[in-house]
Amino acid sequence: MPKIVLIEDQLQLAENTKTILEINGFNCYVANRGQEGLDLIEHINPCLVVCDINLDEIDGYEILRQIRSNPRFVSLPFIFLTARADFVDKRRGMNAGADDFLTKPFNARDLVETIRARLEMSSQKNESVGIEIKKNAIDVFYHVSNHEYLTPLNGILNLSEISLDMVRNNQYKDIEPLLEGIYASGARMLRTTRKLLWYNQLSNMVNPWEKTLKSFNSKLNVPELLNEIIREVTKSSLKVLDINVKSHVSNLYGYQEDLIKIMFTELFQNAVNFADPSRKVFSEDRLENQMFVLIIRNNYFGKYTIKTDDIKPFFQAHNPKDMKGTGLGLYIVKEWVESINGEFEVNGEGQLFDVVIKIPLNV
Repeated sequence: MPKIVLIEDQLQLAENTKTILEINGFNCYVANRGQEGLDLIEHINPCLVVCDINLDEIDGYEILRQIRSNPRFVSLPFIFLTARADFVDKRRGMNAGADDFLTKPFNARDLVETIRARLEMSSQKNESVGIEIKKNAIDVFYHVSNHEYLTPLNGILNLSEISLDMVRNNQYKDIEPLLEGIYASGARMLRTTRKLLWYNQLSNMVNPWEKTLKSFNSKLNVPELLNEIIREVTKSSLKVLDINVKSHVSNLYGYQEDLIKIMFTELFQNAVNFADPSRKVFSEDRLENQMFVLIIRNNYFGKYTIKTDDIKPFFQAHNPKDMKGTGLGLYIVKEWVESINGEFEVNGEGQLFDVVIKIPLNV
């Protein structure tokens, strides 16, 4: 049965409305205060919300604003209850994202028909969104397959063929660079696959790193980790870059080493991919309010502005017409940082690009 959250501070009206909804086949959960209603929505994940405008502490407009700021509830059907539904009320409610209004007193028939209509519209909207998501996914997979899979796969096959011929002819002297090329191509395919799998989980409201949120008995040497990452990303790049590293933090505790290396590598890989090789790349880490702060700054070709809110799946400001990579790297890092109650920020202006992450010193 569809789940409805009803937020109404008049106890008798709330009880009567709950009875009407349950008789008509809905599961109704009641909150008599604004914050209680927000908590209930978060916990219940309802199909629809019916909310009085005039509540104490937090009114209906603020409840709606907070709901719409949560990506989980951007499209959640929301119906206002109000003792007066004049033009000003309706305009303010619609501007905030309300779907409909019911004026008190209302009859049972109007209530049920309005809810059913909104649920039907929501179902149709979700179906349309689902079709569009599938279409976009196909387009992206086509691009990724052609560039991020076929290119390294060709490298693996070609280098493997040459290596096999050399082994058959006992020519081992120059085989090491070929094996390194095979390894680099395989690692690239692994990074692409991992990001696509994580993106799929995030799209389905699943936290890919839930198991890593527990504290690990680990101690990471920050300078060693960063230097290792920089060696790897610069080795696989055709550019000759000057990277200036200032590390003021010795150790991080409680993090899964493989995961944090993946995330930091994404940040440095992004900087290397788009950096102007004639300018330095800067990296600095420090402690700030019990948080580990990592800042990476590079200069890039072209001029454009990019902010944190622009970081979305498959988006690249650097080269939007001819996407280089999957366009998922910074998005994945952003989601991971936020999943551990950290902060993520990017700022691109002119030719200067900054990425700043802040993560807890101990998970």
